[in-house]
Amino acid sequence: MQTEFEVKVGSSTRNILHMAEILAEGGVNLTTVSIEKFEGDAYIRLLTSDSEAAARVLMKADMSYTTRPVLVAEVEDRPGRWARIAKRLADAGLEIEASYLLSRDGQRMKFVFAVNDPKKGEEVLADIT
Repeated sequence: MQTEFEVKVGSSTRNILHMAEILAEGGVNLTTVSIEKFEGDAYIRLLTSDSEAAARVLMKADMSYTTRPVLVAEVEDRPGRWARIAKRLADAGLEIEASYLLSRDGQRMKFVFAVNDPKKGEEVLADIT
């Protein structure tokens, strides 16, 4: 399980860059990042190489953030893999709150899933991956 951070900043691209620079200066590598602008604010969602260091850096910079546990499923790079994982999670009674592609190299893919019960989700993924 990994930790996904959500940082809310003003919608200016400069604010977004400032957050990324703060993490880089703190030695935190971004594994993935997404940015969505909504109603005058930017919401940055990210996974990092070191969740504890990221939390320390963000707190030191007085940047408010929220976190949630997310699951990372690594599977063969073949059609239908995301659907297979999502179906297994749903069949186990889990609700998928978010999902996205983390990486793909032609042979393997990694998908991120945020579900309503991450511990149960880990058990389901252990049977799949």
